[in-house]
Amino acid sequence: MKIILASSSPRRLEILNKHGVEPVILPQDTDESLPEGIGMTEAVEMLAAAKTRACYDSVKDDPAYSGFVILGADTIVWKGEIMGKPVDKADAWRMLDKIRGTFHYVVTGVCLIDVSSGSETVMNDVTTVHCVNYSDADIEDYISREEPYDKAGSYAIQGYFGRYIDHIDGDYENVVGLPFHIIEAALEPYRE
Repeated sequence: MKIILASSSPRRLEILNKHGVEPVILPQDTDESLPEGIGMTEAVEMLAAAKTRACYDSVKDDPAYSGFVILGADTIVWKGEIMGKPVDKADAWRMLDKIRGTFHYVVTGVCLIDVSSGSETVMNDVTTVHCVNYSDADIEDYISREEPYDKAGSYAIQGYFGRYIDHIDGDYENVVGLPFHIIEAALEPYRE
């Protein structure tokens, strides 16, 4: 497939590779500030579109990228607030305390832009994640590891934290960072 991934996420790349997609990787630095009071789906769609549009602006005049589609994505954890990547141990503790013994949402926004036409498609996927009621000691142990600090909501379902997930309602790959099932049909025309 002639795909550009506007992300440096190893997890998104791994999901694409698993589905037979070997993208060109062109991450972009974008402003990720959000308006006050924005909803969870609107937030991820706005951020995914910003990343994808920044990438489009950087390649649209380069004939080498004609016929490509750019894929940008953004994932958040939502439990009454947007829970992004923790700023420090205290923030990671706060988030992990808030989601234990209950459920939260993992929301990924995806934006696709056809480089040749400039046409844009924005979509999202929501998965409900149910956590077991782990202990304070479990949180202490987990935040002493490296895993929580570059993950939305301070955890990785595919990592050590997976033991604290009771079950999910929805798509597992969405929780990891890219709901391939919602973009598969849209990417089909870009198969080589």
